Amino acid sequence: MHLKRLGITSAILLLSSCANMNESDCLTADWKLIGFEDGSSGKNELTISQHRKECAEYGVTPDLNVYRQGHFDGSKRFCTANNGFSRGRQGKDYSRSCPQQLEAEFLTGFTDGQTLHALKKVLNQKTSELEDAYENLDWLEHTIAEKNELMIADGLKREQRIIIRDEIALYQQQQSELFNILPELKQEFENAAQTYEIGKDEFSYY
Repeated sequence: MHLKRLGITSAILLLSSCANMNESDCLTADWKLIGFEDGSSGKNELTISQHRKECAEYGVTPDLNVYRQGHFDGSKRFCTANNGFSRGRQGKDYSRSCPQQLEAEFLTGFTDGQTLHALKKVLNQKTSELEDAYENLDWLEHTIAEKNELMIADGLKREQRIIIRDEIALYQQQQSELFNILPELKQEFENAAQTYEIGKDEFSYY
């Protein structure tokens, strides 16, 4: 039931994303050209349902057969392995807009692009984790130094120095833990970078 609702929602979003057609557009519509533009931009053939709805109030009914011809011709531009790879690499979605005759080629590139996109996401994550570790270590180093200076400042009561001492101990523990995991973070980053470069070489023919 959930999947059914999700499918209906996706269809509604797809149709609602289409540009509105006004009266002039409907009355002068070149349905083959409109189909071509929809197909070449990766819009599903069901997009004509939105065009039909928009033009109905002006008494205009789209020519389905002509639209489909244009959509197929436009899909030839969209449904290529290179374009599929490009979209997959960018993390874009695929609305199942390609005709059956063209879909296999597109999906081959799209799947490879998705693979490279996933590798890039891992690399970005490992890069972020390593950068965060270095930033935290830098912050801890400065904070510990400030606390040490405060520790010997004049005018502090014994209880205040104990609190500062305990804070320094806590920060030093955090610092030690970060130093311990730093080699692992570096190795994970290097592995992710190497894997991503291998992926780029593997798909360099696109």
